[in-house]
Amino acid sequence: MKKNVALIAGVGGMCGSNMARFLHQTGEWDVIGISRSRPEDADIVRHIAADLLSAESIESNLTDVGDVTHIFYTALLTGKDFTEENELNTRMMRNFLDVAIPKTPRLEHVHVLEGVKHYGYHLGEYRTPAREDDPPCVPAYFYEAQHAHVLKWQKGRSWNWSTTRPGAVCGYGNGARINLMTVLAVYGTMMKSLKLPFYFPGDDQTWNAITFASDVRILNRAMLWASTDPRAANQAFNIGNGNSFRWKHLWPHVASLFGSEPGPIKTMSLVEFMSDKAGVWNDIVHREKLKQTDLFKLAPWSYADTVFSRGWDNMISMVKANRFGFTEIIDTQDMMTEIIGDFRARRVIP
Repeated sequence: MKKNVALIAGVGGMCGSNMARFLHQTGEWDVIGISRSRPEDADIVRHIAADLLSAESIESNLTDVGDVTHIFYTALLTGKDFTEENELNTRMMRNFLDVAIPKTPRLEHVHVLEGVKHYGYHLGEYRTPAREDDPPCVPAYFYEAQHAHVLKWQKGRSWNWSTTRPGAVCGYGNGARINLMTVLAVYGTMMKSLKLPFYFPGDDQTWNAITFASDVRILNRAMLWASTDPRAANQAFNIGNGNSFRWKHLWPHVASLFGSEPGPIKTMSLVEFMSDKAGVWNDIVHREKLKQTDLFKLAPWSYADTVFSRGWDNMISMVKANRFGFTEIIDTQDMMTEIIGDFRARRVIP
């Protein structure tokens, strides 16, 4: 039986690289990945090096993709401000689809990874738990322009689309722009080494607010389901672990993963705190014989500062996904234990 062929845009990122690994492990997919940087597991992917901001780069490098059946769009760039972020990500999507779709005559499905910023999580309090039929935020995030471009290309064609909207995506990754678990893994290791309390670096409001996370493994399985189950065609789905939490209740467990006592709240910028810690990190890597990593590329410290300073509730409803057929869940505490274990197994932290 002929395999499905996935083309993953943004395969160098955490979500895209984990998706490539997951599809490969099923034994039912061939995987092509496009990104500027080479993915860590490059041996399981036919990697195409191209800059999604350049239509010319995509056109000249995206070759031999006529067998592609499914596109998974996971690319993301952060901008210096809201306007730039919208412009960059809208341009990347347009560049990519405008080149890729004419070259993929066997295309069956386009899946686009979005997130809870669709509802305005980044702007302040929003209606919770968010439902997929809630209106998009104002001002609109780039998801709206991306979705409009997908619909433009779909008109008159036989393929379908789907979208997943996770929260804080958590999993193994090296250098991801958004990965809460890399932040916790490195921060916990650093505080233990410095013999400092495992402070919560956010504020009182964030400490007490309700929030949720999305295990990348659950997310990847949801992305595959939404792209292959006929019931999910042309639909958007919220995807999380299935539970919510408050940091004040979860923090002691996170501290225990590093053999530390949970410290009190100490509001601080992790960007500033880590700014002079490169030598400390390098000493830990050398002493513990860890994989060579760069403290400032390994974990997204500016992202961490935003996560720990959003003092409003962040909740989604997964009722729609359940009703349409996706029922996988994981306890967030168990997720954190397993992912920290994975970082240790890969010798990223001791």
